[in-house]
Amino acid sequence: MNTAAGVLAAVLLGSAGLAWAQPTPAQIQQQQFQQQQQMMDAIRSDNIRNCGDEHGHGCRQQNSGPTAAEIRAWEQREAEVQAEIAELRRTPFYMAIAYDFGTFEIMWAGGYYSERRAVEESLEQCKTSNCRVFATFSNACAVVTRPDRGARSTEDLFVGIDTDDSRAAAKSIQTCEARHGQGQCSYLNPRTKNGMAFCTGYDYSIYGHR
Repeated sequence: MNTAAGVLAAVLLGSAGLAWAQPTPAQIQQQQFQQQQQMMDAIRSDNIRNCGDEHGHGCRQQNSGPTAAEIRAWEQREAEVQAEIAELRRTPFYMAIAYDFGTFEIMWAGGYYSERRAVEESLEQCKTSNCRVFATFSNACAVVTRPDRGARSTEDLFVGIDTDDSRAAAKSIQTCEARHGQGQCSYLNPRTKNGMAFCTGYDYSIYGHR
C-alpha cells in the first residue's frame, strides 16, 4: 500500500510529511528486466549442465536459446504487468487537503481508493476544531496559494489542480491574483514527496491505500 500524509505550518516555520512508495512503472520495468535475466541465467545453467558450456556449444541448435514455451511465458508475464499498470492508472486514488485555522497548519492525506477515507485521514491530523477540508481530487497534483495578508477562511485558499504540477501552480497563483491583485499572493510551500505540490495517484507513487 502507499499513502501520503503530512502537516505544514502555514507560517512556514516548519513542516513534515510522510510517504510510502509503491513500485513506479520504471521500477516494475526493472523488475521485468531482472526476471528476464533470471530466465536467461537458468537457460545458461541448463546449457552448461547439458552441453558443456553456457552457450550451448556441442548441443543441437534448438537448445542454444529460449524455447517457444519460454518465450510465450515471458510475453504473458509482460502482458500481465502492463495490464496491471493500465488498471492502476485508470483507478482514482484520492487526496484531501485541510487547513487548521486555529494553528495555521495545512494537512493532507492521499493515495486512497475512497474520497471519504482521504477526508477522514486529513481531518484526523487537525489540532483544533476550527479545521476544514478545502480540496479533494484524484490522480493529479494540487498547488495551494493564499493572499499575503493570510488565510481567514477557505475562500482565501486557492487551489490549482492538474496532472502537471507546474500547470497546477500557474492555475493557483493566477486565480489568487485575479481576486487579490498581482504580487499579492504567495504559494504555500510544503515539503511533500513532489516538491511544493500535493500529488496523488499511481503515476506519482501515492496510491493503493484503503
